[in-house]
Amino acid sequence: MYTKKNNFELFESSVQSVREEWIDYNGHMNVAYYTLAFDKALDDFLEKNLEIGPTYVKREKKGPYSLQANYHYLDELRLTDEFFTKIYLINSDNKKIHLVLEMINFNTNKQVAVCETLLINVDLNIRKSVEYDIDVINRIEDYKKNSKIFKLPLQIGKEIKIRKK
Repeated sequence: MYTKKNNFELFESSVQSVREEWIDYNGHMNVAYYTLAFDKALDDFLEKNLEIGPTYVKREKKGPYSLQANYHYLDELRLTDEFFTKIYLINSDNKKIHLVLEMINFNTNKQVAVCETLLINVDLNIRKSVEYDIDVINRIEDYKKNSKIFKLPLQIGKEIKIRKK
């Protein structure tokens, strides 16, 4: 599934369905499973689009580690609700990737949650960050450039705070 604009296809994960074991005592999807769903979508994106997912990690013995993540829960998902995730690449350097993942309710097309995350490339042999190879940097830069044609979720870069009345 992809959103297409100017001959560029923004990554959209396959549609998932909320499982019974994901439901918490409030009767909706528990926050831990939002993280799991985002992580599954991210793995798929890294494998298919940037080619630095599980296959790359196994072959090259290096790959992306999560440094930071910020979540916004905007609407609830309930048992059997279907959803998918869009992924935007908003910034990068030779070692790091700044991504935004947007979860969308499949039936209503409403935004459900947003995850902003920062990944770093790590050499698994020495357990230290290393630069990506030039071919990987080129794929990252290409996806980043093309992601800019899409409107990003409004939650990007928001700090956590209690607003004064």
